[in-house]
Amino acid sequence: MSRHSVVGLHVDAAVVTELLDPRWPARREEFGRSIDESGIDFVVLGGDRLDAGESSHATIDATVAATVLARHTTSVGLVVAGAPVRDHPFNLARRLGSLDHGSHGRVGWLIGSGPVDAAVDAVSVVRKLWESWPADSIVDDAERGIFAESDRIVYIDHAGTFSVSGPLNVPEPPQRKPPVFWRPSTAAELVAARRTADAVILADEDAARRYRAHFDPDAARDQVLLVDRQWTPGGVSSLAKEADGVVFRGATTTTVPALLDAVRREPILRDPRRTLRDRLGLQTAETVLSGGRSAFPVS
Repeated sequence: MSRHSVVGLHVDAAVVTELLDPRWPARREEFGRSIDESGIDFVVLGGDRLDAGESSHATIDATVAATVLARHTTSVGLVVAGAPVRDHPFNLARRLGSLDHGSHGRVGWLIGSGPVDAAVDAVSVVRKLWESWPADSIVDDAERGIFAESDRIVYIDHAGTFSVSGPLNVPEPPQRKPPVFWRPSTAAELVAARRTADAVILADEDAARRYRAHFDPDAARDQVLLVDRQWTPGGVSSLAKEADGVVFRGATTTTVPALLDAVRREPILRDPRRTLRDRLGLQTAETVLSGGRSAFPVS
């Protein structure tokens, strides 16, 4: 699948909390409209809270923020931060799957740091759970009185760092596999992200150059490589040369409009059916679960 230069926006939790304050509904609606109209591909929610300790300021949960924004946007991707060390993979799969349905296929997952083996295993669990209730098992056959072919809903019987039987109580998401983002900070995380993530966010273009040089491009996974770009008012908003796109950071409540103006571009396609995977240029996700035990066998 062809890939345009990807543009994302990382918004700190405190900024999101202020922009989505229920006391100011017009501000919330304007924020949603402005990020849609800017033509950016996605907004990252809660990324700054993944590794933070207890905050003295109340901030809105990333999942809740994405749910609110899904109501006020039609095209921009909503990347939700979630760490397996805080949230069990089953809960992450359920929340992200539900959000993907509610946003019509616009959700992504930024995985948090922590033990690398646990993070990789959590991604495996979540992807299996997303397949455990196949979307096409829902037949909604009024004549036969059958909503879903329940015998096709299966256990995942996963045994690793996490032990999860499944199945998930949410049908397969519209994207089948909402894209997994990883911002690796160690050598071990770089290796894990290479074999696991759909999108990798690196610190700068030098890091992107080293990443591409280290890994054999002929053996590359279908993966999007992004770099962080700190933005200040009046700063340059050029796109990346060594990566597939950039993630702009540093906007405050008052400077978000200026940042969106600086990166504004004509949306590639104003088609609300386009998923986040489409926007990132990712191929259809591969099947990871086969031969599972039926959770509701037909006698």
